[in-house]
Amino acid sequence: MFMIRNGLWLAFILLSGTGFAQDDAKTTLRKERALILNEVNEIQRAYNSTKIVSKEAMVQLTTLNRKIEGQERYVVSMSRQPGFFNLEEVQDNDREIGRIKKTIATLRNFYYHPEPPPPPAKAEEPAPEPAPQRQYPILPPQHHNAFPISNAALTGDFGLYKGQIPYPLDKGTIIQGFGRFKIEGAGPDIVGDNPGCTFSAPVNTPVKAVFEGDVISVSKISGTFYVVIRHGRYVTAYSNLAGSAVVKGSKVKTGQVIGTVGRDDETGYGKLDFILMLDDKNLDPKGWFIPIPLQ
Repeated sequence: MFMIRNGLWLAFILLSGTGFAQDDAKTTLRKERALILNEVNEIQRAYNSTKIVSKEAMVQLTTLNRKIEGQERYVVSMSRQPGFFNLEEVQDNDREIGRIKKTIATLRNFYYHPEPPPPPAKAEEPAPEPAPQRQYPILPPQHHNAFPISNAALTGDFGLYKGQIPYPLDKGTIIQGFGRFKIEGAGPDIVGDNPGCTFSAPVNTPVKAVFEGDVISVSKISGTFYVVIRHGRYVTAYSNLAGSAVVKGSKVKTGQVIGTVGRDDETGYGKLDFILMLDDKNLDPKGWFIPIPLQ
């Protein structure tokens, strides 16, 4: 009886410690968000007075946007952990983060389109040199004709082609791999979890289906499109698309254009998020793609 009683006390202490740790993380999250909101409000008040967003304020807004994006990724990641956030807390976080992101986006837009417009230059000035363009490697040949023409959405042939699946882009580079990663600007111990892989590519680059299948979802989230294609037991998803070239219920072939790369608000470059799943379980897409030869 004494051992059972001690065991119950130990379990209570461990559960209490876990709850305190979760409360500390949530408190830290709210404090950091309050600081971000205060800085955004100061920039908003300055704009209301001067109708100008200065270059210094723009730099500050970029930093604040990175921090709030980090919080958003953290909330999404931790909402998947049982017992960490309840539904009401997730909704409250989404609303607060969404309002801050919208205010930051509005202020950044004022920087690109200031009011009033600047006075015309007195003398003709030489045009500035164009900014250097980001270079994107050419991905391996796609070999689309080597893939079956049967209905993969029914047969599940996708699983037979591990290591031979083409990339969704003709050129680009993987900037974030599968799994856990450190979230910049969100504290030393806060990490995220990438459910797939993230590509960087020129904006409006065609995005192609990596295998034939059925389009089961086309949705629009915050101005960008999200397309989901089923290949038997496998599912591929493509997000941050500038536009969609397919509709729900349509069938696609390997290499068929399903949309175009959208712009990443934080960096200004093009970005594509790609997810691969088997029976609702996320897989690392790297092992499925055609290997990239050493340069």
